[in-house]
Amino acid sequence: MKILQKKSSIFITIAVILAFILLISSIFYTDTDQASSTTTPTISSDSIPTIFVHGFKGSAHSFDGMLDRFQRQHWGKKEMVIYVTNEGDTIIKGNISKNVMHPLIQVVFHNNRASFQETAGYLKKVMRILYTQYDIQEVNIVGHSMGGIISTKYIEETYHKKDYPTTHKLITIGSPFQGVILKRFKQNPNNTGAAAIDLVPHSKALKILVQNSRKFDPNIQVLAIAGVIEDKNDGDGLVSLYSAFGGKNIVPKNQFHTKIVYGKSAYHSGLHENKNVDLLVSTFLWGNHKKIKHSN
Repeated sequence: MKILQKKSSIFITIAVILAFILLISSIFYTDTDQASSTTTPTISSDSIPTIFVHGFKGSAHSFDGMLDRFQRQHWGKKEMVIYVTNEGDTIIKGNISKNVMHPLIQVVFHNNRASFQETAGYLKKVMRILYTQYDIQEVNIVGHSMGGIISTKYIEETYHKKDYPTTHKLITIGSPFQGVILKRFKQNPNNTGAAAIDLVPHSKALKILVQNSRKFDPNIQVLAIAGVIEDKNDGDGLVSLYSAFGGKNIVPKNQFHTKIVYGKSAYHSGLHENKNVDLLVSTFLWGNHKKIKHSN
């Protein structure tokens, strides 16, 4: 009889211990589940739209080819084109689809000779619309030539300001942060307008960019791409290597990266048609390492 009582006592003790373990496990699981449900979701880098900004005298054709190639390579999808009229009004074509990978947005300025200040104002208006009307919280920006300068100025002017997307990454392609090669620039009588004055080496507009470098968001990763046809001083024929990498005077050193594209196809107005540039852009933005067949 005593043996049976002893066994019964052991079974009761084991049952109590098991019940206690199950209770503790249930509490721990519940706490963990609650904690995970209150965690703030992060924006996937795949869903961040990339904004393409053309340069001086540019148009929709400036980035049409690159965006078409990106779509053919399945690196992204062109979702929207935003035109800014001479009066500063916006015309929006397209929309941002849900769950699209690497959405691409093209910005086109009808007044493509406006000053740095005025054009940056146009870009600010576009970005504010994307933030307030399309709930775009974060963007990448790719700017060719003056487009890279305008994008940099936009970043400086909106640092810590509400109602604008945060810039995740910036790529400048042949952007003359130290001005254009003046002799070559003046050879074209069509290079006129307020922007033509701003693009001159040592211009007031270029100096202001450097003076405001403290306003450049230090968290932005920047890639500067330069073209060199033969000589570094001649660079891409219009922008020297030194000038194309002039963003180093604005961007924090540990955030600033550089790449050079060489050869006959590295001329200034052809950089956005260069498949080596395509690869550099896609790799920096999204980590694509698929090689593109190309020839100089």
